[in-house]
Amino acid sequence: MRKKFPHLLALEKTTGRPLDAARVEPAHEMQYWLYNPWRQIRVRVDLGPILNAHHPFTHLGIRFIPTGEERPSDAFWHWQRTFPQHTQPFTLEADSRPDWFGVRWSVYSLLFIGWGIVIALANVVLWQRKARKDAEQRARYYQHARLNTLGEITAGIVHEINQPLTAVQTWIQGAQRQLQQENGQAVSQALSAALTQTQRISALLTRFREHVVKEKVTLRETDLAACWLQVVNLLEHERRAEHISVSHAFAPGATTVLADPLWLEQVLHNLLSNAIQAQQASPAGWVKIESHKTESGIQITVTDGGPGFSLEALQNAFMPFYSGREEGIGLGMTLTESLMTRMNGSITLGNAPQGGAQIRLQLANGKEATVG
Repeated sequence: MRKKFPHLLALEKTTGRPLDAARVEPAHEMQYWLYNPWRQIRVRVDLGPILNAHHPFTHLGIRFIPTGEERPSDAFWHWQRTFPQHTQPFTLEADSRPDWFGVRWSVYSLLFIGWGIVIALANVVLWQRKARKDAEQRARYYQHARLNTLGEITAGIVHEINQPLTAVQTWIQGAQRQLQQENGQAVSQALSAALTQTQRISALLTRFREHVVKEKVTLRETDLAACWLQVVNLLEHERRAEHISVSHAFAPGATTVLADPLWLEQVLHNLLSNAIQAQQASPAGWVKIESHKTESGIQITVTDGGPGFSLEALQNAFMPFYSGREEGIGLGMTLTESLMTRMNGSITLGNAPQGGAQIRLQLANGKEATVG
């Protein structure tokens, strides 16, 4: 038996020691007596070779808890299994109670550094996601602005084409009358066909112009402060690149106007963009927006620290294709005036007493209105 089970050291009878239940007694270091009261024998086992074979523990403690005694509940993990043996049933339990205070500080440092890296990576991912979302929103905004600008260009082209078409129509009608007096029937039919085609072109262009310019829009209560903040965020990169500071002073009760939110954002976007571009040569430019109540609604004033408007710019700023910059298209202020007019508002250009451009916007305050 010792050859097959070297951990069994002795086997003795216990006839002189009657027992009424199974029992385990420590005999020596890592050696124990296992009592069997039914067979009246005891076995001495040595757990040393088993536990020291692979050194699975840095510390091992074995404690015998009598049946019915309360077990500690502060274990890190707990395992239990019952062996329903007929001769000697018993329950085997195992748990772990690590001494966290005994862990080296280097381990805690590594944990903190690891968590710091995870948090930093999460912040980077969130920042990149926000930057991508802002870029997509800015792209949609610019696309809408380009479409509105295209509408202004189309309206101008229609207006310019309609005038020569009207003149051609008048001349053809006169020629038709002259030819009818000379009985030129074939020429008259050809001119009538040409006249029909010119009238058709004029009708198509007029219908297209009405579709572009006279689309009905519902104006509603719009938060001026929210629109301004949106515009500042959209131009954040340009503003920081030119070192432009932005401030606001909205009077109490003067932050809600009757407007279309997207149109108002486009107007403010054009004004802030122009102010930034006008101060490219300034080491520390600034832009300030203010609002206050008037008898007719809300007045919004945008002032910057640039050179201001020249006399020529004050006279021609709202003319299509006029621009004070060589690279400018000359449709920004035209679009701004058109949007303000369609929102039943007005725009006035001027220069501040201390210098710099000063633009005043006048809008109504109300609940809702529909404009065409």
